[in-house]
Amino acid sequence: MTKTDDSIGTGEEYGTGLKEQELTGEDPKTNTNLDFGNYWTATDEYPVLKWQIQDVDLQIAQPSIGEGETTSVTVELTLDDGSTVTATEVADYDSEEAVAEVTNGLLEANSVGETELTATVAGESDSVTVEVLEPPSIDLVDTSFDTEAAVEGTTLEAAVTYQNTGGPGSETATVAVGDEQVTRSTVHVDADGETTETLRWTAAENGTVALNDEPLGDLSIYEPGTVGLESVSLPEEAAAGSEYDLEVGFTNEADEPVAETVEVRIDGESVATETVTVDADGSTETFTLTHDEQGTATHVVELHDETETATIDLLEPAEFQLEAFDAPASVTEGESATINATVTNVGGGADEASVALTVDDESVDETTVELEAGASESLEFDTTLEELGDVTVGLESPDDVVEAEIAVTEADGDGIPGFGPALAVVAMALAASAVAMRRRILA
Repeated sequence: MTKTDDSIGTGEEYGTGLKEQELTGEDPKTNTNLDFGNYWTATDEYPVLKWQIQDVDLQIAQPSIGEGETTSVTVELTLDDGSTVTATEVADYDSEEAVAEVTNGLLEANSVGETELTATVAGESDSVTVEVLEPPSIDLVDTSFDTEAAVEGTTLEAAVTYQNTGGPGSETATVAVGDEQVTRSTVHVDADGETTETLRWTAAENGTVALNDEPLGDLSIYEPGTVGLESVSLPEEAAAGSEYDLEVGFTNEADEPVAETVEVRIDGESVATETVTVDADGSTETFTLTHDEQGTATHVVELHDETETATIDLLEPAEFQLEAFDAPASVTEGESATINATVTNVGGGADEASVALTVDDESVDETTVELEAGASESLEFDTTLEELGDVTVGLESPDDVVEAEIAVTEADGDGIPGFGPALAVVAMALAASAVAMRRRILA
């Protein structure tokens, strides 16, 4: 027999040719003379020799699942050469069926309880504990879609929020424009949880946008070119690795706001693809970017076949060095200690950073500084030290740390300044006597 394009074997010496699908899954047990009892085992693909199987790995997408729900199951075999093959469809499964069972690669949660699910292939097994919880009770609590017009080909988004007051479960959210379904998603919601899911699709047709048959609004589609690029601007320079703003001006030929997708590339690499909504009379959008490589960076903004270019010089990163650090050698417990320092940007570009005050390596206060290259700023922190003994006080910037020890001493007179313990007792007695005498005089 001459083999066809999708068969295995050719000519009389090979016997009858078999199609590829007849050699996968359980079919080879009836379509071939392979000894599955002693040597071979079936997989979801071609059969393998039993001795090749080194490990069986059972994976369950949702080990904790609500009653009445289903979840996918995967059985993966690791072979002696390190390769893997699935055996989900052909594995033998064992579990307490009243709680959960596997059919056609799906675990079905039958009733509340817990069971151990075991998958066995060629005598090798793996087990996973499955917990079936009370049925889910999921409600749609919020939707969001605020686009009324878009250019054809624009990526659009609708958001849905589900709330669940029962066990874990899922809902299927579908979006349709007119009579055509444009996207769908399975939204998993934890027990007593809330999940927001964003559904995306490509704008193509006018019509009413509906979520699960509930109208969200009407959508108008415009031809490419309705929204155009007017300007692109960047600062002259910034520190490499710091944030900077790319401002893009758009035009709009329509008499209503229109959504359009725009791409930003830096030195040929795509760094942002976003959908913007351009006002009827045009508008400006700001993209906050970072780029780690020093030198002149070329930014290209692309809108369909229209592009605009701008460049920025990315300098040596800012470096915040701490100088003139000053802290008292000692303070009395409960007394405020004043810490001073100067922070200087000794790097090549402007940036901002947080400087933190630490006490025994624990941050207790912080401030943010923004400095041009070579600029400095004086810092002053006040902190109250309550515990006796030596305390390490420091300042930390992203690039530098300075520290000093402060001795925290006991207050004289147990809190009465200028008095020792004995004199403090006398002082308190005299004070009490004076109050008593005043009371007698007043009487």
